Amino acid sequence: MRKFFGKFVSVTLAAAVIAMFALSSDDKWCSRVDKAFDESALGSLLNESKAGYGRYATGLPGQAASVLADSGENGENGGNSGNGGNGGTEQDIGQTADTASTHRATDRDYEETDKISDGISVEGVYACGRLTGIYEQTEGVLVVNTTEVTDEDGKKVNPADKKVQCGDYILSVNGRTVADKEELSEAVNDIMKEYDERHEDESNEDKSTVNIKFLRGGEKMSADITPVRMDDGRYYMGIWVKDDLAGIGTITYYTKDGRFGALGHGIGDGTQSGNLLYANSGDLYSMKLTKIKKGKAGAPGEIGGVVYFGKKSHIGTLDCNSNLGIYGQLDSDELSEYAAEDTYYPVAGKDEIHTGSAQMISEISGKLEKYNLEITNIDKKATDTNKGMELKVTDERLIELSGGIVQGTSGSPIIQDGKIIGAVTHVFVDDPTGGYGICIDEML
Repeated sequence: MRKFFGKFVSVTLAAAVIAMFALSSDDKWCSRVDKAFDESALGSLLNESKAGYGRYATGLPGQAASVLADSGENGENGGNSGNGGNGGTEQDIGQTADTASTHRATDRDYEETDKISDGISVEGVYACGRLTGIYEQTEGVLVVNTTEVTDEDGKKVNPADKKVQCGDYILSVNGRTVADKEELSEAVNDIMKEYDERHEDESNEDKSTVNIKFLRGGEKMSADITPVRMDDGRYYMGIWVKDDLAGIGTITYYTKDGRFGALGHGIGDGTQSGNLLYANSGDLYSMKLTKIKKGKAGAPGEIGGVVYFGKKSHIGTLDCNSNLGIYGQLDSDELSEYAAEDTYYPVAGKDEIHTGSAQMISEISGKLEKYNLEITNIDKKATDTNKGMELKVTDERLIELSGGIVQGTSGSPIIQDGKIIGAVTHVFVDDPTGGYGICIDEML
């Protein structure tokens, strides 16, 4: 966040990385509602903030910005974009973009104590439904892919091939800690230039290597890589990396003391590894809705908005990213403002949820409104807890506005019989009026 205060980012949410698609038990394909967090939404425009324009994110929530790690320069997307990929008919609508644990609470080390209730029964929460901008900074520098580079003699080499892989988090170079891609680039080039200066009078062709320490699946590992000097005089390891993610999602609920849960699923790392994101910081920011792309069969809809990164627009802090949602603390000003407007609902247990009419709360129209749904099926023993209930949008206002469920609305709270019962998590690609939800007791 230190580089982006006072900047803004325009975010559009779209379909995600092929690796994030998963076949459901009934052979339908679905997609999370806020795809933003799984993809490469920032693309090659990550460094536009240097020019004072903030960060322009296209494509999804959970933006994965792919750049040549060691160059610090803009690069092309590392093959992480694409609509549908596997040709299925379900899509996640809220991942993101990927997406974000600030304390590295991932699918590998997630604990129940990271959730709101900490194992204690929660009798009631405020249903929220507000859209929010989400920003995450990675723990170390995330490897998206490796690639060939052309050295100053015109030879193509892939220095990092079989040394690191997508989903790795680079922590240091020769013992020098790196927190972002610029620091990674500087470390590699400083080390190599020092080597060149010490050996400038030598005629041997020995080449220096750098030692990379990284995390893979939570385990610390290392590799020696020989950077390549290109014709611009700088050294490159041929690694595509990113150091942050940004996108739009929906806050599901918050407690009287301001603890919140959102999305109803985790934020992916945006790579083909399909892992949740390791992050060392995360924040919520206010956003302005700018467009709604209606969903249609075969093409999920999406929300576009401008997210303002700054102290005045800060809403809350993230401290947990899990498969069941993202969690954190609302700022005191937001808590007071929200609580004065929102309704406090009792929490429904799984046994209280039934098929039939329900309502979804969303800010998709520009203001908080309730939209009619039909709960068509409940799976109390679902192995995929993000799909505990199947739902159908029946409200003509929402169908006219967005076509049904769209990317960016993942986390929208669901109300039935005067209680909060869950949150929207997926949309059916072949029918944007249908999708899945998570039961609220899974999120608490």
